Amino acid sequence: MGRYPKVVLTADRTLMSPYRGISLASFFGCAPALDFNRDHNSFWYHVLGNQVTPRMLFDFICNPIDHTNGHANYAPYGLRKVEAALLRDGYSREDVIVAHPDHVEKFIGPETEVVGTYEMDPLGMGPVTMTFTYGRKHMSYDEFYNRDLHHRINAAKARTGSKAKVVAGASGTWQYNYDPAKIEEYGLYGIVEGELGGIGPEIDGAAGAFFDALIAGEFDTANPFKKSQFKVEIKEFVRNDRTLHGRFIHYWNEPSVDEIPNIVNPSMHGMIEVMRGCGRGCKFCDVTLRPLRYYPVEKVQKEIEVNMKYGGLKNAWVHSDDIFVYGLNPRTTKNMQPNREAIEELFKGIMATGIEHTNPTHGTLAGAIADERLIPNVSKIIKSGPNNHIGIQCGFETGSIRLIGKYADRKLSPYRPDEWHWVVKNGIKTLNENYWVPAFTLIMGLDNDETPEDSWETIRLIHEIEMEQPDSKFTTTPLTFVPIGLLEKSDFYDIGNTMDPAKLGVMYKTWQHNFKYGIQKFMSKVGRDNPIKNWFFTQLASTLGGVPLSAMERFARRKGPEHERVIEKIKANYW
Repeated sequence: MGRYPKVVLTADRTLMSPYRGISLASFFGCAPALDFNRDHNSFWYHVLGNQVTPRMLFDFICNPIDHTNGHANYAPYGLRKVEAALLRDGYSREDVIVAHPDHVEKFIGPETEVVGTYEMDPLGMGPVTMTFTYGRKHMSYDEFYNRDLHHRINAAKARTGSKAKVVAGASGTWQYNYDPAKIEEYGLYGIVEGELGGIGPEIDGAAGAFFDALIAGEFDTANPFKKSQFKVEIKEFVRNDRTLHGRFIHYWNEPSVDEIPNIVNPSMHGMIEVMRGCGRGCKFCDVTLRPLRYYPVEKVQKEIEVNMKYGGLKNAWVHSDDIFVYGLNPRTTKNMQPNREAIEELFKGIMATGIEHTNPTHGTLAGAIADERLIPNVSKIIKSGPNNHIGIQCGFETGSIRLIGKYADRKLSPYRPDEWHWVVKNGIKTLNENYWVPAFTLIMGLDNDETPEDSWETIRLIHEIEMEQPDSKFTTTPLTFVPIGLLEKSDFYDIGNTMDPAKLGVMYKTWQHNFKYGIQKFMSKVGRDNPIKNWFFTQLASTLGGVPLSAMERFARRKGPEHERVIEKIKANYW
């Protein structure tokens, strides 16, 4: 290659895999990869070395995306937004490359000014990952492949004498505050912080100005007196008698819908967004702190058409932080009542593009049932049915009425906290009747304020649903509480050290539910691809699905009689 591009954008393998077309398999990156403390005399060390989830298995499921001469054919949606913004702001096609992670070295040379990495869970501190790795006692595949990417970028720079500045951005960058040694190890020039939550970084409103300033060296020093839309903060961290530094670049502007560019190349999973912000204002979340902006239907259609035309995609993942808030004004709408007409128009417009399948990424249970005609009407539009299940991620958070009232009362609007159990049960019933399958997330150790009674309330609620609605379809994933949003000052909920018996019970019950009601009962029905592939993955999941249950039983035996009694109680009363 004669001339190298000015800007190289990329992301690690876990964010650039189609996961063989299996919905929800993208969570697999949270799986533990390496255990550095494994006993060298143990059976597993002789079989797998330090590997926990065998790398061969992970690499098979997390297959690499296609590329054209090293250019990624598909890329994370947020990365595509930055690419589109740079092209809009005067950078030429030759100047900006979105590189496949396995071929990033080809594009880094003397002329390269910036390498931008898109990072969702770079150090394995995301809630799902913290749960699966016992609070980072194991290294997750998310962290493993992010580390691999940075080491390869640095090797390429060293080989070609490149002085490119490596900048990390997207919603996972907060993690470098908790393990700053990685800033040095990865040779990061800067970390972009601020209003970058969600899937489409807000910096796409001013990408040209940002990269111009970056290349010109304007971020080299922190100057609080300089007027700029970007603020540089040099943070100092003291860790084990070592002083470490990191350059954090903040950007607080929120682009209007007109300032947000449309993607020009295909996104991973056919993802497109329809709004930014949420408007509900739960205290444990940072998304809700951003102002609401809705894409008009035409803008949504244009992005879907890019994915269809250049990526051959036949599906659209519709990203929002709560699809049932689309089109409403939380300040004037009484009780967050959904704007059914706006949501119906949105999905009619999406289906009018000619795609075959669509599903929203996130929605609230309260929003789903607040208007009884909403889900049936949308289901007709998007053609849900026995052979076309619609997956949606919903926050179950906790079965505790006390905790839901304290931290997430707005999540319930238009209902009251004391109606939460009714909302959950009714929400599942309504969604399932219309062939929607909710994937629930629970937050364990919410603000370190969860009592054993709160935990048992969660276990009882899940069991009640199983008894009252034996054919119900839903999955439950317990997440450790991670301090973002308004609870920034709270400590991490450390799953390894603070796993009291009742919280172990929640983990055990949720996994037992997923295994018995999810994997064994309906997993094969929800997939849409070829039946042989479906059968293979259902068998694989059934084989591996029991592993966490026996691991938790062993953990309980190690911990002592109190933990064991909880497991026995669940087996006796809540199985």
